[in-house]
Amino acid sequence: MQIAKSSWIHLRLLFCSLLVFGSLPASGNDDQTTVLIVYYSESGQTKAFAEGIQSAADSIDNVRAILKEVSHVDSLDLVHADGIIIGSPTYYANMAAPIKQFIDNWYYQEILLFDKVGGAFATGGGRTAGRELVVNSILMAMLNNGMIVAGPLYSAWGTFGSSAITAPPDEGISASELDDAHRLGRRIAELAKRIKNEN
Repeated sequence: MQIAKSSWIHLRLLFCSLLVFGSLPASGNDDQTTVLIVYYSESGQTKAFAEGIQSAADSIDNVRAILKEVSHVDSLDLVHADGIIIGSPTYYANMAAPIKQFIDNWYYQEILLFDKVGGAFATGGGRTAGRELVVNSILMAMLNNGMIVAGPLYSAWGTFGSSAITAPPDEGISASELDDAHRLGRRIAELAKRIKNEN
């Protein structure tokens, strides 16, 4: 009797859960909301921005925010996450290759991300050098995978992601940019928690 490829993948995920956790993953019994923050960083600036997002998401009651560099993220991280925030430096108005490869692999790994909450952020030099294009590209990939996307909220409007100028003419992460990171972390954490509690 032949077993479908998707069945083999599910069996492997369950086996990995047994190895890592010693038991099968909880099914609806875990009330804690998990937000996974994935980033790629060479200079450390994108990582610092991601840490700001993590601290804000962690501040929400009953939310656990997990920060991981993209090369250390596996299938189980994605499966168990209720919210996923992805960030990349901006290279010629595009996301970094490791982030693009990470997203492309979702299809080949047959990972279902339906109804998980997604958010995006970008860093880079120059005032008009493509950070919003990177944010949009990540969000479009999330939408194509059935995710619900959101961005930071302000007093009378919302934005579709967060970003920071981290190279000339304005190196480092400013207080206002860090506030943008905090708003994204809180927004995704609160929305993921609300959706999880409604299911």
